[in-house]
Parts: sequence; structure tokens; C-alpha cells
Amino acid sequence: MGRRRTNPTGGLAALFVFTILSLALFTVYVREGDCSEGESCGPLHTVQLGAAEVLGPVQGGVALAASPLGGLTDRVANVFSGDRNALREELSSSQELAARASQLERENAELRRLLDGERAGYEYAPLARVIAPVGEQLTQRVTINVGTADGVGPEQPVIVGENTLVGRTTSRVSRNTAEVMLITDQNFSAGVTIVPPAQFDAASGNVDASGTDGEVTYGEGLLRTNIEGYFAVEYVDLSARAEPGDFVITSGRSGGRELLFPPGLLVGTVETASSQDIEQYKRIVVSPNVNPSNLEEVRVITGW
Repeated sequence: MGRRRTNPTGGLAALFVFTILSLALFTVYVREGDCSEGESCGPLHTVQLGAAEVLGPVQGGVALAASPLGGLTDRVANVFSGDRNALREELSSSQELAARASQLERENAELRRLLDGERAGYEYAPLARVIAPVGEQLTQRVTINVGTADGVGPEQPVIVGENTLVGRTTSRVSRNTAEVMLITDQNFSAGVTIVPPAQFDAASGNVDASGTDGEVTYGEGLLRTNIEGYFAVEYVDLSARAEPGDFVITSGRSGGRELLFPPGLLVGTVETASSQDIEQYKRIVVSPNVNPSNLEEVRVITGW
């Protein structure tokens, strides 16, 4: 059997009938009383009110059933919001702990390096922290947090790392603090020797001269900041060895006099070495092995 074909004319007629009926009902509804006080209700308004009375409890039940769901949604949102805040706090705390652990690891490594650099027969004060600069014209000095209670006294070498000299204590030493005159201070001086790097052992401070020609003499002189502002070694004989890259170490003496420093403390590296025929000594400029302005922790050699 074939599919039954719909009649378009019948559909249009039904639509027309429903339209006329709707207009008629709307007209009757408008002309009826609205059930306000003093007016009677028409049949359409009566049906509307009845339907409202029947469906009202159903609507209330649906709203009541839906209200817990709304509260549950709010509670779930609050839980997730609280979890996010807790995770943020935990992440921030973890980052702070990681940063602190990294700092402690660096400090421990530096302390181990300092302890490993201790020489046999030497006495050292505890690790000291630079706590303040001493600001005076033409001076470079700092204050450290060790003093007489730690065995520190005036005129003692101050070092970092493997016994690299950075200064000496002055007469201003109290129970818990000491003033340090840095090597770049214009009042600082030290007797030094200039040696090839390959022949110097920083751990022991010893110089092995076995590989040097017996006729070659190491340059010796006085290390200080000269009147021209250069950190230099003065009074080095013209015939003495002194080349760029050579190490400058304390000699422990100058002109036969014992000085304030033990021998073999590394101070710096020869930057330039020059001379002229008319000059009596070589002109030697030194680069400090450690920048004194960047000091954070130091140690004082109290005996040797």
C-alpha cells in the first residue's frame, strides 16, 4: 500500500479555525471580571484560579525539592575554592622551604670549604659575618661580629676561602666585634713575594722552586695602594721575576723584619708589570684575588 498523502487545504482550514477560536477566547477573557473585590469572576478566570490552586502545591514541592540542590552546589563550590586556597598556601610554603634549603646548602658548602682550607698549626676564630661598613674618607674598613671573646685581637690577618688575605684587624676590637682594615685601604701594607702559579700550593702556602732556574729570583716588595691610587707592589728589583698572571702572596717579612702576616697567604694576581731604564724598581699593578667590597663572611687567623 502507498503512503497516504496529506491534504494541505485541510491543514490551513484547521489553522484558521484555531486562530478564530483563540481570538474569541481572548475577547471573552478580557471582557470578564478579574475577580477583584466587588466583581464577579467569569468562567475563564474561574478556570485560571482553579488551575493555580491545584498546581500551586506542585510548584512549591518542586521548588522545595530543588532548594537542597542549590545549597549543595554552593557547598561544592566553597569546597573547591577552599581547596584552591589551601593548595596555593601549600605551594607557597613549599617554595619558601626549597629556597631556605638551597640557602642552607650553599652556606654549608662555604663552611666546609673554609674548614677544609685550615692549615695545620694555624689557629682560627669562628666564622665571622660582615655586619657593617665603616664609612670614613680614604678608608675601606668593615666591622665583623667576632671579638676578644672569640680569641680575636688587634693586628691579625683576616682571610676568606683557602687563606686568601682580605685585610687585618685594627686596634678597635671589642668583646663581640672587631674592625677590619681591608687590603685596598690606603693605610694597609704587607710584605709580599711574586711567584708563578704552578709553583704555589694554596692549601699549605708553600712555594716549590725546584722547577725554576737557580739564577732567577722571585720579586719581593711592599704591597699597598700607592699615592696614584693603584693597588701595587713597590720596591721590586728590576732583575727580579714578575710577570702578568703571577701570584702575589705574603712573604711574612720585609727587609728582614717579621710582619703581621704569616707567609703564603694569597693576596692577588699581577695585572701588569713594566719598567724603564731610568727607574730603580719595577712598576707592578695587582688585581685582588677577592673583591673586598663583596665580602659577607670571613675568618680571623689568631695564631700561627
